[in-house]
Amino acid sequence: MKKYLLFSIVFYFGISVHTAQQTSQNPPQIMVMGRHQEHKIMLRWAVTKPSAWLKCNQYGYIVERFMVKKNGELLSKPEKKTLTPSPIVPKPLPEWETIALKNDYAGILAQALYGETFEVDSEQNGISQIINKAKEIDQRFSFALFAADMNFEAAKMAALGFEDTDFEKGAEYVYRIVSAVPGELAVIEYGSVVVNTNSIEELPTPIDLYAVPQDKSIMLTWEYEMFKEKFTSYFIERSNNGIDFKRLSDTPMVNLNDKPDTPVKQMHYVDTLSQNNKKYYYRVIGISPFGEESPPSKPVEAMGVKKLENVPYIINYKIEDSGAVQLFWEFKESAEKEISGFSLNWAAQEKGPYKEVQTNIAPNRRKTSYDTLGPSNYFTISAIGKNKEKTTSFSKFVQSIDTIPPAVPVGLQATIDTLGIIKLHWQANTDKDLLGYRVFRGHRANEEVVQLTVSPITAPIFQDTVQIKSLNKNVYYQVVAVDQRFNMSAYSEKLIVQKPDVIPPSSPIFETYAVKKDSIYVQWINSSSEDVIEHSLYRQTVAESEKGWKLLFTTDTIPSYTDIDIQPNTKYRYAIFAKDQSGLQSLASTPLSVISQNSIKGEVIKGVSAIPDLTKKQILLSWRKMPDMVEETWIYRSKEQETPVLLRQVPNTIRSITDTLINPGTTYTYTFKVIIKDGGQSKIKTVEVNYY
Repeated sequence: MKKYLLFSIVFYFGISVHTAQQTSQNPPQIMVMGRHQEHKIMLRWAVTKPSAWLKCNQYGYIVERFMVKKNGELLSKPEKKTLTPSPIVPKPLPEWETIALKNDYAGILAQALYGETFEVDSEQNGISQIINKAKEIDQRFSFALFAADMNFEAAKMAALGFEDTDFEKGAEYVYRIVSAVPGELAVIEYGSVVVNTNSIEELPTPIDLYAVPQDKSIMLTWEYEMFKEKFTSYFIERSNNGIDFKRLSDTPMVNLNDKPDTPVKQMHYVDTLSQNNKKYYYRVIGISPFGEESPPSKPVEAMGVKKLENVPYIINYKIEDSGAVQLFWEFKESAEKEISGFSLNWAAQEKGPYKEVQTNIAPNRRKTSYDTLGPSNYFTISAIGKNKEKTTSFSKFVQSIDTIPPAVPVGLQATIDTLGIIKLHWQANTDKDLLGYRVFRGHRANEEVVQLTVSPITAPIFQDTVQIKSLNKNVYYQVVAVDQRFNMSAYSEKLIVQKPDVIPPSSPIFETYAVKKDSIYVQWINSSSEDVIEHSLYRQTVAESEKGWKLLFTTDTIPSYTDIDIQPNTKYRYAIFAKDQSGLQSLASTPLSVISQNSIKGEVIKGVSAIPDLTKKQILLSWRKMPDMVEETWIYRSKEQETPVLLRQVPNTIRSITDTLINPGTTYTYTFKVIIKDGGQSKIKTVEVNYY
């Protein structure tokens, strides 16, 4: 058999090689596809490894069919039929001669099956040289699969395709292709496909065909990914009048760039032209794996256009009194006939992105004005070719003059929670050149606020966190607006944010008390907290403490109370609490324990004397022996009009004491009171002494 030069498909070899390499790590299996036409069902299959393909060429394939549905009803038991009484294998070499002479792909398949050698033309490009270095079996396998995709008749002769013409309409079949290779030689998994004969599926029409004009060429692009399972290749057709189309090549175009890890969405083709400004029409036709041709796509038209070579150049600018900028540029006058006009482009920074701010500037114009300037402005001028191609100048920097600050922010409001999180918000400024806002905070009404934001924030919201358990009750905020030239507005009105009260007030303190004949007088120092609204005095009987505390008195200012609802010779405990405006209650004061009087008839304290001794710097206090009923004697001391303070508490056996904590030139008053054993108290006895 003659050796075929495979120059016609050398550029498609990458697909077959990729398929072989992709499946080299998996067990060999048969991949199947099927298609229903009016009077036949076409099947196409291939094995996934070259070695399995060689064995199947020797031992063949068995085609089985199972009817699983009939007229829409699922059969309880599929009807099986073997369509190949004996395994089908590739046709012998002599039968290939006629079809090989008519079709290059059939010749390629025959060469892959029976050729003594299998080489790609060494005179082709670098891809051919790489292919020649591959193993011959891989070359045969890859080209055989591709050629079978391109010609269904050749695929049937190579035992890679089959036609079933004896089937029922309205049925659903499962076709199974089984390898006839003995299991001891190789285990090859069978393949299957489902074909429904209820309707005939027409091939889709290629879509999204676009033609992009270039200098003496037109680039075509169309949708590939959507139909990659339907079409293996495409024919491209061209027409001069939109009616009579002619194929650009007898060889269909295949996408070599589509890989599983880098899928391709579009097909691309560049048609080289001999001249510009001549209109052409293009359309594409898809080729299925069964060799079917799809309907042609919707035609598109384009013509080659001369490349625009001249570039405009901005030479100067001038800031006008109105604040607008006037730009001047140069462009070759002889090239004006090649363009439709100019466009002005603007960006806030040199690297862009640029946006088109003026269009349709006449080709003979060389200046224009622009009045919507920002703090920094970069301009370019584009020359627009009549073929929509354009050339663009280098950028020109223009800095505007701006000393006007933005408006003062208004509507400042805040919310605060018990964790100290403060959320500020205000009305957004409408200044066009606004850069952002700065937020300030203070802890005292008259102190200078401190900036919180390192750089201007863009949104009119801000979140701050403050210490709730601190001495200041309020936090103060102000906001300033900043424009892109860093002009600052005046401060907003100061917002006062009251922190939630979570600190209870300080506890009151008992200052003194007095036990009278029929009452007990207590006096205290009110809580020092500023937000206290009331103080509550409670009492309990020590002997019956399990009954809890009894509220005696509530006041907002009065720091004393006389308890008249008492029993004689009874020990009472007093406690006082403070409550603030938030309803928080202080800890209780240190409890005060007091015993009510048990009145004693008659005079118990007798013979009291107070003798000053200037030499020894003391005052000697003495009294007569007390009756046996006396438990102890309490001696109080005071200076002039001061409140008496307990000086000494002595048992009945003591009849005198010495007071050395005295100062010359002072008059002292000593008060004596005795406590009898049953808890009663005597009338007091006082004595005054001048220590001079």
